[in-house]
Amino acid sequence: MAESLVHGDHVSCSRVGGAMRRESARLRQNAQSLVDAFSEISSSQGHGAEAPQEHGAEAPLAIIDATASFARTLRALEATAEDLDRAGAALQRYATDLAEGHELGRRAEQRVVGAGLLLEGTRVSEPWGPASAQEAERRRAQMPEVQSRVDLATAHVGRARGRLQREMTRLTEGFSAHSRDAQSARQAPLPQRRSRPT
Repeated sequence: MAESLVHGDHVSCSRVGGAMRRESARLRQNAQSLVDAFSEISSSQGHGAEAPQEHGAEAPLAIIDATASFARTLRALEATAEDLDRAGAALQRYATDLAEGHELGRRAEQRVVGAGLLLEGTRVSEPWGPASAQEAERRRAQMPEVQSRVDLATAHVGRARGRLQREMTRLTEGFSAHSRDAQSARQAPLPQRRSRPT
């Protein structure tokens, strides 16, 4: 049994998940900074009531378009941060499940060795070679219980990987949607800078 029953590095998974959640927190801070900056600019610009008389109808429409573009970009950024946090949390949950799976696998492997049996992949079998009738009977009697321990470990990890795959598939679709939203928002025209009166 040179090869481990359960594969995967739960420590690395946990670290990657933690890094993703820290990046999510950074994106949230950036989003809040954008909101604060936009609020400050909006308050300094006033309500733009004189814009139609001074600059025609195109200026306020461009400002409205730019404001809507900013709002879409901000929503995409906030949604990306939320999903990034969810992805990191899912990886950390998987890391915990994987660590438990490694422990279950280690105990199952010990049980295989203790019973004098072999583990071929995930199948418990009797070793080749001569054995007394009593020894052969003892091994055969233990095989169902030992196999159930092996199955418990592999099923535990299999369920965890299935949950992770479903969650990552869902989040990948979400990230793609957020990217499309941000890209469409960038295509909105920016208002022309107004010249200062001399």
